[in-house]
Amino acid sequence: FGEAYVGTSAVPGLGLLVTLWGGNHTTPSNDTVRTFGTWTYHACLPVSVISHSSQYGRSQTSFFDIVAGISDPNVFIPRPECLTEKEYAMRHVLFGTQGKKMKK
Repeated sequence: FGEAYVGTSAVPGLGLLVTLWGGNHTTPSNDTVRTFGTWTYHACLPVSVISHSSQYGRSQTSFFDIVAGISDPNVFIPRPECLTEKEYAMRHVLFGTQGKKMKK
């Protein structure tokens, strides 16, 4: 969508340049989810993400105090017993990480 400053660009050091991105995707239940997010321009760190669907409503996530280099991003994936087998099989799409095989 473009770029913008959080804060100001008029005074050096008083603004944060971010990129704006949006898109749609379809869930396995055939619901269209519209997503809009902002990321820092230089390091591509997330600032905020807003999603909306007719089935699930609106969700907004804001990110603070991010530390780069998490050692195991799989800690954000729910345990296999918390997801259906189909959800777990596509966890890398749902949660943005490369996962391991599901134990039966």
